[in-house]
Amino acid sequence: MIKSSKRTNFHHIFIPAFQETNEEVIVITFFGLIGDAIIWVWQLFYFWLGIFAAPFQQWEMVFILIPIWINWFFTEFFMEKYGTSYGNAISNGVMPILASLDWIRTLIRFLDDGIIKPSFGVYAKFALCAAVFMYGVFVIIAGIKIKRIVFFIGRVRWVTYVLLMFTPVIYNVLRLDWYMLLAIIVFFPLYYWIIEIFDRITPEPRVYREG
Repeated sequence: MIKSSKRTNFHHIFIPAFQETNEEVIVITFFGLIGDAIIWVWQLFYFWLGIFAAPFQQWEMVFILIPIWINWFFTEFFMEKYGTSYGNAISNGVMPILASLDWIRTLIRFLDDGIIKPSFGVYAKFALCAAVFMYGVFVIIAGIKIKRIVFFIGRVRWVTYVLLMFTPVIYNVLRLDWYMLLAIIVFFPLYYWIIEIFDRITPEPRVYREG
């Protein structure tokens, strides 16, 4: 009986302490994972912001994007403040087509000048050009056929986002990989709603009142 009592006392003394230690470890591990996740998301966000600044690393790209920025500003705030129309969407669909053709011209020039060499990455860029070209064609066809999807993917902010994100890839400033694609996809809603909020808080242009 004495030995049994001693075992019982040992159990009551040490097991709760062991359980508390385990709980502390679990809590610390949980908050550690949360902290790591926050840091990782912040780094992804910082990389995403860097995509917008990438054109300034190569001034030729800036002059290519200036017409896209200007077109986005005037179309966004003077024509699509409350959404796009079928006509606007069709016009917006022309932009990816022209941009993709210019990208192809740029890639061919880089190959001729020896700036880049034929490789899987270069072929992937040509595939990207083809995908953006087809995106523009799809928007135009959907607009002509009066498909409601153009009210989303045919808006100038969508088109502008695609061109701004991928132009640095064509000009060898950024490398297209899964990390970059993840940043582009994850933070697109943030980009979209920042513009949407700005649309709603800015005064209505006279062109809407006159119309």
